[in-house]
Amino acid sequence: MESSAPEVRIRPFEGRDTESLLQCWEKALPLDGVTRDIFERKVLLDENYERESLIVADVNGQIVGFITCFILHKPIEKVGFRDDTGFITVFGVHPEFRNQGVGSRLLEAAEDFFRKRGRSQICIAPYTPNYFVPGVDKDRYAEGVAFLTKRGFVEYSEGIAADALISKFEIPPEVIEKERELAAQGIFVRHYQRDDLVDYIEFQRQCMPGPWVEDARRNLVELTYGRFPEDAIWLAIDRGKIIGFCQNEREHFGPFGVADAYQGRGIGSVLLARTLYQMRLNGYHSAWVLWTGERALKGVYGRLGFTFTRRFAIMKKQLS
Repeated sequence: MESSAPEVRIRPFEGRDTESLLQCWEKALPLDGVTRDIFERKVLLDENYERESLIVADVNGQIVGFITCFILHKPIEKVGFRDDTGFITVFGVHPEFRNQGVGSRLLEAAEDFFRKRGRSQICIAPYTPNYFVPGVDKDRYAEGVAFLTKRGFVEYSEGIAADALISKFEIPPEVIEKERELAAQGIFVRHYQRDDLVDYIEFQRQCMPGPWVEDARRNLVELTYGRFPEDAIWLAIDRGKIIGFCQNEREHFGPFGVADAYQGRGIGSVLLARTLYQMRLNGYHSAWVLWTGERALKGVYGRLGFTFTRRFAIMKKQLS
């Protein structure tokens, strides 16, 4: 007599599921496994987390699939609540339980979560500040892209990850010359200083995306506790006015930006090169960017040694 297939229960996550969930996560998303600390920080302790924000597939106590569901309960600066949008930051099914309807049931549960909260659109996975990767890896998880496409998701943007070996990084001569040219025009690149705080936050508010403003504020709060170094931020200054910045968080390089009126003058190249050089001085051997575009990779990033690592499909679906 043939044994029946094990029953799969779709239910909210419980604290006792953590170890089983992390084991499943590593099998389901082999390039993106996480530690318990990162999981708690980016999922369970997210300020928008609800009781049903993490849905799991359970077979006799073993977690074989999972999906996150987030809506904004706190507005993002310059963005607001995104009242129409829900976010999936991670979604996976254990390889041994694929093609058995588990992924479809998890996605249906997530869509139900979003509909009950009045959302008309789902995005994977540009959720700040706690996204893991920008979208779905188009090469490593091609089956996942196909699964989502079949169920109504479309790719509306692309994110590219890049890495650079910086253990031998030197500032290129042409960048040093550009820095001299800018200085002759009254534009200087230097470290952030504590007296810059008010002007720096105002620059971020006026010139940069809202999530970057929140990121800048969070890092400066960490600085007051001694957990974020001043030399991790470089500024471009024009006659006392901040017109560009670049930063790193350990080996994580960026973000960086230059005010619109000053773009195309090589300021970004100087900021990036100075930041990479400082990272090397601080003992880092590599730098990585998780989310950029093809143009930037072929441009300023490529000129300073970054090479392509991963390509992500940033996807969305309109809910009926």
